Amino acid sequence: MQRPATGPTPIVPLPHPAPHGVPHPGGPPPMPGPPAPAPPPPPYQSQIIPQFQAPAPPYPAPHPPSPAGTGAIAGPPPPPGSSSRTGTLPSVQAVTPVTGPVAPVPAPAGATGQYPMTGPPRITVQYPKVGTTLTSSRGSYIVRDVIGSGEFGAVYDCIGPFDQVYALKMVRPANRPYSEVQAEWAREVQRLFSLRHPNVVYIYDSFEQGHLYYLALERCDHALKEMLGTPMQEGLIIEMTRQLLAAVQFLHDNDVVHDDLHAGNVLITHNDRPTVKISDFGISHELRGMPAIRPNVVHHAIMAPEILATGYTSKQSDLYQVGLLLYWMLTGEPAIQMDVPYQELVRQVAEGEPRKRAESVGTPLGNLIAKMLRRREAFRYTSAREVWADLRELPAWRQRHLFPVK
Repeated sequence: MQRPATGPTPIVPLPHPAPHGVPHPGGPPPMPGPPAPAPPPPPYQSQIIPQFQAPAPPYPAPHPPSPAGTGAIAGPPPPPGSSSRTGTLPSVQAVTPVTGPVAPVPAPAGATGQYPMTGPPRITVQYPKVGTTLTSSRGSYIVRDVIGSGEFGAVYDCIGPFDQVYALKMVRPANRPYSEVQAEWAREVQRLFSLRHPNVVYIYDSFEQGHLYYLALERCDHALKEMLGTPMQEGLIIEMTRQLLAAVQFLHDNDVVHDDLHAGNVLITHNDRPTVKISDFGISHELRGMPAIRPNVVHHAIMAPEILATGYTSKQSDLYQVGLLLYWMLTGEPAIQMDVPYQELVRQVAEGEPRKRAESVGTPLGNLIAKMLRRREAFRYTSAREVWADLRELPAWRQRHLFPVK
């Protein structure tokens, strides 16, 4: 799994409904909320994250100040679904770790005894650098380079067991509670180990070291993003889309919605033909028999219209995101203008600008993409299998000279 080292990825949580009920007029006043988390640190800076959540005391207690530059946080974790995924991907550069003792907090005037601390114990973590050796039960991994880094993760090029090359993903704490980071890592590990498919990135190992969590993944050549910018031949587009749709159909058959199918999460390995691999299941969802689910976070640059209309995502939302990728491959330009204010981004999606642009291409492939990008799910394709049934009938595929059937 690989993330691009630069470029914005505006990801924000959806709003959650307010709790029902109000405090009784005669009841005690509400306790003050926890302090706002500090901004995320640079990629190589030591960071302090909570280890576990302590119960809130029945009375206020002093909080120790956070050491400058450590990205320390204190207090209870945010409610589920409230973690922020906004901002741009930071560039990766080594900095000197900042550590040191926490200054003692003087007791209030007139107080006796010792107040229990409301903040959980703190753990200092050190991110890997080039040359760092990480060890799991299956062997050692030596970091050779940084492939990509984002707010919630980083991917390293490593030499691992039997001198094989791996892409080692680290789940970045990002000032979140320790239990939340561990749960995110465990979910992605479970999904990757259970979703074995030729077009899903392969996981070899997973482990924890120094309070940081890692996944050892197969090393691909590059992301689809590096191929975008100029129009591709229709035969190449359809071959890559064939593999992408096969992976999407496999996920949907297993009741999983990926929900983050952008060009940075579609990886390419080159052999006699390009091999497509879907990666990064960090915000994917299991439907568990439901037709749709409310996501905790949304990637605005690729959000489907139903997110704006209902706040829910479904299997057809994945097909919409695949349609956006097809348009970009076909024309060399994104179907949604991204360097605009958020309200303009919303307007483009709500008014069906991507579909209109696909229709203006004026080719059979453009019309197929336009159907994938329709605003209402009822008028879109119902499955990846149905998309492929139409794709394989196009002259560009039937008369192809590239990539014959093996």
